[in-house]
Amino acid sequence: MKKHIQKSAAFLIAVLMLLALVPQISVAAAQPSYSSSSNMGTRGEICTTLDGTGAEDYYTGIYSYDALDDLSGSELQATLKALMKSTHTYQSSYDDCHYKANKTDCENGNGMVSLIYTSYSATMSQWNGWNREHVWPQSLGGNTKTGGGADLHHIRPSDSGVNSSRGNKKYGESGTNATSKYGTDPAVGVLGGTYNSTYFEPLDSVKGDVARICLYVYVRWNSEWGATSITKVFQSVDVLLEWCALDPVDTWEMGRNEVVEGIQGNRNVFIDYPELAWLLFDREIPEGMTTPSGVTGGTTGGSGTCEHQSTEIRGASMPDCQQDGHTGSTYCSDCGELLSAGSVIPALGHVFGEPEVIVEATEQAGGTVKKVCTVCSSLVFEDTPKLAATEASDNTVVIIAVAAGGGVSALAVLFLVLKKLILKK
Repeated sequence: MKKHIQKSAAFLIAVLMLLALVPQISVAAAQPSYSSSSNMGTRGEICTTLDGTGAEDYYTGIYSYDALDDLSGSELQATLKALMKSTHTYQSSYDDCHYKANKTDCENGNGMVSLIYTSYSATMSQWNGWNREHVWPQSLGGNTKTGGGADLHHIRPSDSGVNSSRGNKKYGESGTNATSKYGTDPAVGVLGGTYNSTYFEPLDSVKGDVARICLYVYVRWNSEWGATSITKVFQSVDVLLEWCALDPVDTWEMGRNEVVEGIQGNRNVFIDYPELAWLLFDREIPEGMTTPSGVTGGTTGGSGTCEHQSTEIRGASMPDCQQDGHTGSTYCSDCGELLSAGSVIPALGHVFGEPEVIVEATEQAGGTVKKVCTVCSSLVFEDTPKLAATEASDNTVVIIAVAAGGGVSALAVLFLVLKKLILKK
């Protein structure tokens, strides 16, 4: 009996010890695990701590956050440039931006390539479709594929079709009459943003990414690569800061920062401390803004894992005669993550009325007819073939016979032709 009691007591003590450890185990599991060799982050999982990153060793002395927080404007810009330039020990090549993409831009270390704008996961073998996007367009910067034009913090893989439509447009609000742009290769049918003749507007889930990349290029490279003003590439400073707050840093973006630091040596300070963007432009940091360094003036944004309670359809459009439509893709209204991609609705094609003859066909040459679409009123001109040789020769004989002025021979020829026409019918 005594032995039984001792065993039971030992068992209860062991259970209590395990229960006491459960909260600690749970907290440890919630922390992201980063790597300098492969991006271990997750898209849409908000980053609320710098724990586990290389930031602690990177920001020291005059570059500590406490020291940087006391600066603003041109003084802050010069200090941040000195930090990011002095630690930039390896100058990446334009090829690096391709061959290292499955390390820098994968998710959870899966070896895929997450494309900017669409967030589509491509493979390295789909390189014939995705390509390298200068987030700060070359024509608005250094117009080179070296220096700032080959910096891994700057160049991101992108669907080729979305990249083409973005072109060298500035980032900005595209308005209510904007055109939706879907991926073509390889992110077929996945919404990548909207655009008008002046601005390209990425999805909410990417707006912070492009803002922080452009901030990096502006401060790190500036006159060295022609990135001398943030409004060269953004509609305004206000829009840039708005996007930076709208789309907080996620663990994927932080994971990419870790991998690029492992290659180049430097970090994008606006990923670690996005609040510095407001100080850079002498603005007040928003109350309650959630950042990886902690919360500035408000309450925490939570665990960083969105439950996607609210969803919305974006990019839906009806097809017309020539342009495809789209069912729209489903996104989380809270974090902007793509939940499910929609599909293309094929164009309807023209519906033509009765053709109108513009040029009559003859034996010597074809004719032309005009068709009008009854749906969109588009005009289409089509060639018609020459008249059949047999029919043309019969008509010619009749005309010759009548022109001969009558007579028995002419009447005989006319009779033969008429008989031939009757038999054909």
